[in-house]
Amino acid sequence: MKPSDRPSIVVPAAERARRNLNAKLANPLHDYSYYELRKMGRAYAYEHALAEKDDVRAMEIGACLARDPVDLSHCKDLGITDDEYDILKRETTHRWSQPWTLYLVIVLCSACAAVQGMDETVVNGAQLFFLGQFHIGGRDPRSTWLAGLVNGAPYMCCAFVGCWLTTPFNNWFGRRGTIFITCIFSAVACFWQGFVNTWWHMFVARFALGFGIGPKSATVPIYAAECAPPAIRGALVMQWQMWTGFGIMLGYAADLAFYNVSDPPNITGLNWRLMMGSAMLPAVIVCCFVLLCPESPRWYLSKGRHAAAYETMCKLRYNKIQAARDVFYMAELLRAEEGMRIGQSKAKELFTVPRNRRAMVASEIVMFMQQFCGLNVIAYYY
Repeated sequence: MKPSDRPSIVVPAAERARRNLNAKLANPLHDYSYYELRKMGRAYAYEHALAEKDDVRAMEIGACLARDPVDLSHCKDLGITDDEYDILKRETTHRWSQPWTLYLVIVLCSACAAVQGMDETVVNGAQLFFLGQFHIGGRDPRSTWLAGLVNGAPYMCCAFVGCWLTTPFNNWFGRRGTIFITCIFSAVACFWQGFVNTWWHMFVARFALGFGIGPKSATVPIYAAECAPPAIRGALVMQWQMWTGFGIMLGYAADLAFYNVSDPPNITGLNWRLMMGSAMLPAVIVCCFVLLCPESPRWYLSKGRHAAAYETMCKLRYNKIQAARDVFYMAELLRAEEGMRIGQSKAKELFTVPRNRRAMVASEIVMFMQQFCGLNVIAYYY
């Protein structure tokens, strides 16, 4: 049978649209020439009030580089100076040589992860004391059920309320604002836990802690990814797990430090109260430290604040050309993502759009299989 005689497969228009958009998301600038990209960069600069001569030049060159940031063979044709070429080349040869502002973001994300780990584990030592004080430390069904309920209260809040607040919090307050608010929740809840006197009061305080744990755990890796250059983006996102483990260690260290504290007159259980309240300290430090860090450039773009995104990116990169390249690519990628909204609900597109479905399946597999690594036995040992 000749190829022309074979029956053609009719692809629905909606499916063709999704395939084209998925290909465009892989690289939205792939089909443009350098001449077209230079014009697009100049138009972008003037459209968003970046009319200074240096900014217009940076955006023209940055738009060309955004098509393939690794390919520097056309740098001379684009009018890039030797100093600018050295900075661009250094991105690949010295990927951890970054501006100090980016390292502030790295430290902030690491501290947030440590807060998360400490919030989760200070209860492990404290429950050796407060369960008996609250009369739920026995082996009868009521005691074991209530002990599990109290210990699991933050994760119950995360599952039913906290994690669902991630999107509205980020839309309203930005990445930095969400981190600040969730650390306030963590600090207040940890302080609160040190003053309870009944199991149900401890349950309420720990349930409130989930409002800090849930949105923070989803926001911080996104914030790191949106600020970091591609060469180190994966490492910075994965540092969340490493520093959460560090926070788990800090939680056990706090438990050990206060284990032998004796009760003064009129106070019962001072040792476990200090254990529970100690997790407040790193959360307060993060609340103060987050004010020194810039907001996510991508969040600014999502709100239409392109000039603010460019200004922030200039702080996170050594050169304006690097900042222009990354902001222009983010803006084009956001525009392509807007095209993904082809009339379906977000919940439905989680399953019908192949790109979304593959990401969901991969994340579910990782989250499920990590339970078998053995860390939970150590992190939540009782």
